[in-house]
Amino acid sequence: MTSLLIQNLFSLFLVMAAGFALVKCRILAERDAEVLSRIALYLVIPCVTLRAFQVTPTREIAANLLLALGAALAVHAVFLASAPLLRKRLKFDELETLSVIYPNAGNLAMPLVAATLGWDKVIYISAFLAVQQFFLWSHARMMMCGIRGVEWKKVFGNVNMIAVLLGIIVLATGFRYPAPLAAAIASVAQTVGPVTMLISGILLASFDVSELRRYPRCGLVVLLRLIVFPLVFVLLFKYCPARKLVPCGAEILLITLFSIVTPPATTLTLMAQVYGRDAHYANILNVVSTVLCLVTIPVAVWLYFL
Repeated sequence: MTSLLIQNLFSLFLVMAAGFALVKCRILAERDAEVLSRIALYLVIPCVTLRAFQVTPTREIAANLLLALGAALAVHAVFLASAPLLRKRLKFDELETLSVIYPNAGNLAMPLVAATLGWDKVIYISAFLAVQQFFLWSHARMMMCGIRGVEWKKVFGNVNMIAVLLGIIVLATGFRYPAPLAAAIASVAQTVGPVTMLISGILLASFDVSELRRYPRCGLVVLLRLIVFPLVFVLLFKYCPARKLVPCGAEILLITLFSIVTPPATTLTLMAQVYGRDAHYANILNVVSTVLCLVTIPVAVWLYFL
Protein backbone atom coordinates (compact mmCIF):
# COMPACT_ATOMS: atom_id res chain seq x y z
CA MET A 1 0.00 0.00 0.00
CA THR A 2 2.66 2.52 1.06
CA SER A 3 4.88 1.79 -1.95
CA LEU A 4 1.95 2.19 -4.35
CA LEU A 5 1.01 5.44 -2.64
CA ILE A 6 4.57 6.78 -2.99
CA GLN A 7 4.55 5.82 -6.67
CA ASN A 8 1.27 7.66 -7.27
CA LEU A 9 2.44 10.67 -5.29
CA PHE A 10 5.65 10.80 -7.32
CA SER A 11 3.63 10.68 -10.56
CA LEU A 12 1.55 13.64 -9.40
CA PHE A 13 4.66 15.56 -8.39
CA LEU A 14 6.11 15.04 -11.87
CA VAL A 15 3.05 16.87 -13.18
CA MET A 16 3.74 19.62 -10.62
CA ALA A 17 7.30 19.79 -11.96
CA ALA A 18 5.87 20.28 -15.45
CA GLY A 19 3.81 23.23 -14.22
CA PHE A 20 6.93 24.64 -12.57
CA ALA A 21 8.89 24.30 -15.84
CA LEU A 22 6.14 25.96 -17.91
CA VAL A 23 6.35 29.06 -15.71
CA LYS A 24 10.14 29.14 -15.73
CA CYS A 25 10.04 28.89 -19.55
CA ARG A 26 7.58 31.83 -19.54
CA ILE A 27 4.85 29.82 -21.24
CA LEU A 28 2.55 30.25 -18.21
CA ALA A 29 2.38 32.90 -15.49
CA GLU A 30 1.27 32.93 -11.85
CA ARG A 31 -2.10 34.44 -12.79
CA ASP A 32 -2.92 31.31 -14.82
CA ALA A 33 -3.13 29.33 -11.56
CA GLU A 34 -6.30 31.23 -10.62
CA VAL A 35 -7.99 30.21 -13.88
CA LEU A 36 -7.05 26.56 -13.37
CA SER A 37 -8.19 26.76 -9.73
CA ARG A 38 -11.63 27.90 -10.82
CA ILE A 39 -11.81 25.12 -13.40
CA ALA A 40 -10.87 22.58 -10.72
CA LEU A 41 -13.28 23.97 -8.15
CA TYR A 42 -16.32 24.49 -10.37
CA LEU A 43 -15.95 21.75 -12.99
CA VAL A 44 -13.43 19.01 -12.24
CA ILE A 45 -14.29 18.30 -8.57
CA PRO A 46 -18.07 18.24 -9.24
CA CYS A 47 -17.47 15.76 -12.08
CA VAL A 48 -15.39 13.58 -9.76
CA THR A 49 -18.28 13.58 -7.29
CA LEU A 50 -20.90 12.80 -9.95
CA ARG A 51 -18.78 9.93 -11.24
CA ALA A 52 -18.16 8.56 -7.75
CA PHE A 53 -21.87 8.14 -7.02
CA GLN A 54 -22.53 6.31 -10.29
CA VAL A 55 -22.46 2.87 -8.66
CA THR A 56 -25.00 0.15 -8.03
CA PRO A 57 -26.60 0.80 -4.61
CA THR A 58 -26.12 -2.04 -2.13
CA ARG A 59 -26.47 -2.44 1.63
CA GLU A 60 -22.69 -2.67 1.89
CA ILE A 61 -22.18 0.66 0.13
CA ALA A 62 -24.87 2.26 2.31
CA ALA A 63 -23.21 0.99 5.50
CA ASN A 64 -19.78 2.13 4.30
CA LEU A 65 -21.14 5.57 3.43
CA LEU A 66 -22.68 5.93 6.88
CA LEU A 67 -19.33 5.09 8.48
CA ALA A 68 -17.53 7.55 6.16
CA LEU A 69 -20.09 10.23 6.97
CA GLY A 70 -19.81 9.60 10.71
CA ALA A 71 -16.01 9.76 10.51
CA ALA A 72 -16.19 13.01 8.53
CA LEU A 73 -18.52 14.59 11.10
CA ALA A 74 -16.28 13.47 13.97
CA VAL A 75 -13.18 14.87 12.26
CA HIS A 76 -14.81 18.24 11.63
CA ALA A 77 -16.08 18.35 15.21
CA VAL A 78 -12.48 18.00 16.43
CA PHE A 79 -11.22 20.61 13.98
CA LEU A 80 -13.95 23.12 14.82
CA ALA A 81 -13.39 22.63 18.55
CA SER A 82 -9.69 23.32 17.97
CA ALA A 83 -10.27 26.63 16.18
CA PRO A 84 -10.76 28.80 19.32
CA LEU A 85 -7.66 27.23 20.91
CA LEU A 86 -5.55 28.01 17.85
CA ARG A 87 -6.64 31.62 17.94
CA LYS A 88 -6.30 32.15 21.69
CA ARG A 89 -3.22 30.07 22.52
CA LEU A 90 -1.20 30.46 19.32
CA LYS A 91 -2.55 33.87 18.26
CA PHE A 92 -3.40 32.59 14.78
CA ASP A 93 -5.38 34.88 12.51
CA GLU A 94 -8.43 33.69 10.55
CA LEU A 95 -6.49 32.46 7.51
CA GLU A 96 -3.95 30.53 9.59
CA THR A 97 -6.67 28.91 11.70
CA LEU A 98 -8.70 27.87 8.65
CA SER A 99 -5.57 26.53 6.92
CA VAL A 100 -5.05 24.15 9.84
CA ILE A 101 -8.61 22.87 10.15
CA TYR A 102 -9.64 22.58 6.48
CA PRO A 103 -7.55 20.08 4.43
CA ASN A 104 -7.44 19.77 0.65
CA ALA A 105 -9.81 16.80 0.53
CA GLY A 106 -10.96 17.30 -3.05
CA ASN A 107 -7.92 18.32 -5.03
CA LEU A 108 -5.31 15.90 -3.70
CA ALA A 109 -7.05 13.17 -1.70
CA MET A 110 -9.48 12.24 -4.48
CA PRO A 111 -6.83 11.44 -7.12
CA LEU A 112 -4.76 9.58 -4.54
CA VAL A 113 -7.69 7.40 -3.50
CA ALA A 114 -8.66 6.79 -7.13
CA ALA A 115 -5.12 5.77 -8.10
CA THR A 116 -4.34 3.77 -4.97
CA LEU A 117 -7.65 2.14 -4.01
CA GLY A 118 -9.71 2.48 -7.21
CA TRP A 119 -12.44 4.79 -8.52
CA ASP A 120 -15.13 2.76 -6.77
CA LYS A 121 -13.74 4.01 -3.43
CA VAL A 122 -13.89 7.71 -4.32
CA ILE A 123 -17.55 7.75 -3.28
CA TYR A 124 -16.45 7.53 0.36
CA ILE A 125 -14.29 10.65 0.06
CA SER A 126 -17.39 12.40 -1.26
CA ALA A 127 -18.91 11.98 2.21
CA PHE A 128 -15.99 13.91 3.71
CA LEU A 129 -16.18 16.48 0.93
CA ALA A 130 -19.90 17.04 1.50
CA VAL A 131 -19.36 17.78 5.20
CA GLN A 132 -16.36 19.96 4.44
CA GLN A 133 -18.20 21.98 1.77
CA PHE A 134 -20.98 22.70 4.24
CA PHE A 135 -18.57 24.08 6.84
CA LEU A 136 -16.33 25.83 4.29
CA TRP A 137 -19.20 27.90 2.96
CA SER A 138 -20.70 28.54 6.39
CA HIS A 139 -18.10 28.56 9.17
CA ALA A 140 -15.01 29.35 7.05
CA ARG A 141 -16.79 32.02 5.04
CA MET A 142 -18.03 33.71 8.22
CA MET A 143 -14.49 33.79 9.61
CA MET A 144 -13.06 35.14 6.36
CA CYS A 145 -15.70 37.86 6.13
CA GLY A 146 -15.76 38.62 9.84
CA ILE A 147 -19.54 38.27 9.95
CA ARG A 148 -22.10 36.27 11.91
CA GLY A 149 -24.89 34.24 10.45
CA VAL A 150 -24.97 31.73 7.62
CA GLU A 151 -25.93 32.64 4.08
CA TRP A 152 -27.68 29.39 3.19
CA LYS A 153 -27.77 30.22 -0.51
CA LYS A 154 -23.96 30.18 -0.52
CA VAL A 155 -23.93 26.84 1.28
CA PHE A 156 -26.44 24.86 -0.76
CA GLY A 157 -26.03 26.88 -3.96
CA ASN A 158 -22.35 25.90 -4.15
CA VAL A 159 -21.73 23.74 -7.22
CA ASN A 160 -19.82 21.12 -5.21
CA MET A 161 -22.65 20.74 -2.71
CA ILE A 162 -25.13 20.52 -5.60
CA ALA A 163 -22.98 17.76 -7.14
CA VAL A 164 -23.05 15.81 -3.85
CA LEU A 165 -26.84 16.14 -3.55
CA LEU A 166 -27.30 15.04 -7.19
CA GLY A 167 -24.92 12.15 -6.56
CA ILE A 168 -26.99 10.98 -3.60
CA ILE A 169 -30.15 11.09 -5.71
CA VAL A 170 -28.42 9.16 -8.50
CA LEU A 171 -27.19 6.54 -6.02
CA ALA A 172 -30.58 6.18 -4.30
CA THR A 173 -32.56 5.85 -7.55
CA GLY A 174 -30.05 3.74 -9.46
CA PHE A 175 -30.19 6.23 -12.33
CA ARG A 176 -27.54 5.82 -15.03
CA TYR A 177 -26.20 8.75 -17.02
CA PRO A 178 -26.66 8.56 -20.80
CA ALA A 179 -23.50 7.21 -22.44
CA PRO A 180 -22.26 10.56 -23.89
CA LEU A 181 -22.80 12.34 -20.56
CA ALA A 182 -21.14 9.54 -18.59
CA ALA A 183 -18.13 9.63 -20.90
CA ALA A 184 -17.85 13.42 -20.60
CA ILE A 185 -18.07 13.32 -16.79
CA ALA A 186 -15.49 10.52 -16.59
CA SER A 187 -13.03 12.25 -18.91
CA VAL A 188 -13.19 15.50 -16.92
CA ALA A 189 -12.99 13.66 -13.57
CA GLN A 190 -9.79 11.90 -14.59
CA THR A 191 -8.02 15.26 -14.92
CA VAL A 192 -8.36 16.07 -11.20
CA GLY A 193 -4.82 15.00 -10.34
CA PRO A 194 -2.99 16.68 -13.25
CA VAL A 195 -4.97 19.92 -13.02
CA THR A 196 -4.46 20.39 -9.29
CA MET A 197 -0.76 19.54 -9.46
CA LEU A 198 -0.25 21.91 -12.39
CA ILE A 199 -1.72 24.62 -10.18
CA SER A 200 0.75 23.74 -7.42
CA GLY A 201 3.64 23.76 -9.90
CA ILE A 202 2.70 27.21 -11.20
CA LEU A 203 2.47 28.59 -7.66
CA LEU A 204 5.75 26.92 -6.68
CA ALA A 205 7.56 28.58 -9.60
CA SER A 206 6.53 32.01 -8.31
CA PHE A 207 7.47 31.18 -4.72
CA ASP A 208 10.45 32.97 -3.15
CA VAL A 209 11.85 31.28 -0.03
CA SER A 210 12.89 34.66 1.36
CA GLU A 211 9.19 35.57 1.63
CA LEU A 212 8.86 33.16 4.56
CA ARG A 213 10.48 35.83 6.72
CA ARG A 214 7.32 37.90 6.35
CA TYR A 215 5.25 35.05 7.80
CA PRO A 216 6.96 33.75 10.96
CA ARG A 217 4.04 31.43 11.86
CA CYS A 218 4.04 29.65 8.48
CA GLY A 219 6.14 26.76 9.82
CA LEU A 220 3.85 26.23 12.79
CA VAL A 221 0.74 26.22 10.59
CA VAL A 222 2.31 23.64 8.27
CA LEU A 223 3.47 21.54 11.25
CA LEU A 224 -0.06 21.39 12.65
CA ARG A 225 -1.67 20.75 9.24
CA LEU A 226 0.69 18.01 8.04
CA ILE A 227 2.03 16.37 11.19
CA VAL A 228 0.26 17.10 14.49
CA PHE A 229 -3.39 16.67 13.49
CA PRO A 230 -2.70 13.76 11.10
CA LEU A 231 -0.85 11.91 13.88
CA VAL A 232 -3.78 12.46 16.24
CA PHE A 233 -6.20 10.95 13.73
CA VAL A 234 -3.85 8.10 12.81
CA LEU A 235 -3.99 7.02 16.45
CA LEU A 236 -7.74 7.58 16.75
CA PHE A 237 -8.57 5.66 13.58
CA LYS A 238 -6.08 2.89 14.24
CA TYR A 239 -7.69 1.99 17.57
CA CYS A 240 -11.24 3.18 16.88
CA PRO A 241 -13.90 0.50 17.57
CA ALA A 242 -15.97 1.92 14.69
CA ARG A 243 -13.61 0.31 12.18
CA LYS A 244 -15.20 -3.03 13.11
CA LEU A 245 -18.74 -1.89 12.30
CA VAL A 246 -18.39 -2.88 8.64
CA PRO A 247 -16.14 -5.50 6.99
CA CYS A 248 -13.92 -2.89 5.31
CA GLY A 249 -14.08 -0.36 8.15
CA ALA A 250 -10.30 0.03 8.33
CA GLU A 251 -10.21 0.96 4.63
CA ILE A 252 -13.05 3.47 5.02
CA LEU A 253 -11.19 5.20 7.85
CA LEU A 254 -8.01 5.13 5.74
CA ILE A 255 -9.89 6.99 3.01
CA THR A 256 -10.93 9.59 5.59
CA LEU A 257 -7.29 9.78 6.70
CA PHE A 258 -6.28 10.54 3.11
CA SER A 259 -8.46 13.65 3.34
CA ILE A 260 -6.95 14.74 6.65
CA VAL A 261 -3.25 14.49 5.76
CA THR A 262 -3.41 16.84 2.76
CA PRO A 263 -2.31 20.53 2.55
CA PRO A 264 -4.73 23.41 3.28
CA ALA A 265 -7.84 23.56 1.10
CA THR A 266 -7.27 25.50 -2.12
CA THR A 267 -10.76 26.96 -1.68
CA LEU A 268 -9.27 29.07 1.11
CA THR A 269 -7.00 30.82 -1.41
CA LEU A 270 -10.00 31.70 -3.57
CA MET A 271 -11.89 32.91 -0.51
CA ALA A 272 -8.90 35.01 0.56
CA GLN A 273 -8.88 36.66 -2.86
CA VAL A 274 -12.61 37.32 -2.86
CA TYR A 275 -12.92 38.50 0.76
CA GLY A 276 -9.80 40.67 0.97
CA ARG A 277 -7.55 38.42 3.05
CA ASP A 278 -3.86 37.74 2.36
CA ALA A 279 -4.20 35.45 -0.68
CA HIS A 280 -0.42 35.48 -1.17
CA TYR A 281 0.07 33.99 2.29
CA ALA A 282 -2.60 31.39 1.52
CA ASN A 283 -0.62 30.45 -1.60
CA ILE A 284 2.60 30.14 0.40
CA LEU A 285 0.96 27.86 2.98
CA ASN A 286 -0.46 25.71 0.20
CA VAL A 287 2.76 25.46 -1.80
CA VAL A 288 5.01 24.68 1.20
CA SER A 289 2.53 22.07 2.47
CA THR A 290 2.15 20.48 -0.97
CA VAL A 291 5.90 19.98 -1.34
CA LEU A 292 6.31 18.57 2.17
CA CYS A 293 3.31 16.21 1.94
CA LEU A 294 5.32 14.08 -0.48
CA VAL A 295 6.98 12.82 2.70
CA THR A 296 4.27 13.26 5.35
CA ILE A 297 1.43 11.42 3.56
CA PRO A 298 3.32 8.10 3.10
CA VAL A 299 4.57 8.31 6.68
CA ALA A 300 1.03 8.79 8.02
CA VAL A 301 -0.28 5.83 5.98
CA TRP A 302 2.67 3.67 7.07
CA LEU A 303 1.97 4.49 10.73
CA TYR A 304 -1.70 3.62 10.23
CA PHE A 305 -0.77 0.11 9.06
CA LEU A 306 2.15 -0.33 11.47
